[in-house]
Amino acid sequence: MSEELDDIGRETAAMMKTMLQLATLVALRTRERGQKEAEARVKVTEARVKEARELQIREARDAKAKDPRNLELARMVEKSVPAKGISLEKDRFAEQAGASRTAADASAVAKPLIRYDSAERRTAIAAHLARMGISPELAAVRMLTEVGQAQPPEEAVRIRDEAVRAVATRGREQEARGLERVRQ
Repeated sequence: MSEELDDIGRETAAMMKTMLQLATLVALRTRERGQKEAEARVKVTEARVKEARELQIREARDAKAKDPRNLELARMVEKSVPAKGISLEKDRFAEQAGASRTAADASAVAKPLIRYDSAERRTAIAAHLARMGISPELAAVRMLTEVGQAQPPEEAVRIRDEAVRAVATRGREQEARGLERVRQ
């Protein structure tokens, strides 16, 4: 009977070993399948993120293309700048330019000159920026930077020359006082 028990024990051990191997294989396969599914989900998520990023870039590019400031800039870049000097091409706009130049000169004579850093000057700049399509907020910032900043170049040179002269005269006055003290 002990032999039968030993045989039963061996068979049971062999069955348990086989069941353990099967369970291990099932677990490994399940793990591999889960890992493959997880990798597939990661790939799908990465693809969605990439598509969303490309969509954002496309939308930003479209918004930028529709911005009137950029349209004006593109138009200005496309417009060829004529080279200064002699050209072999006939200037078909020369007559128009001459007429508009004389009209501008006549209107400049009729209008009083705009002082530097005046409200009229800033209003003219704001109107020009608005015609160019610059946003009102950006034009307002520009106007804030303009207040009190502009002065004619002659005025700047005159102020500097006066400051240099004042320093020089103060130096001469101090020298003269020093000489007077020495003489006394």
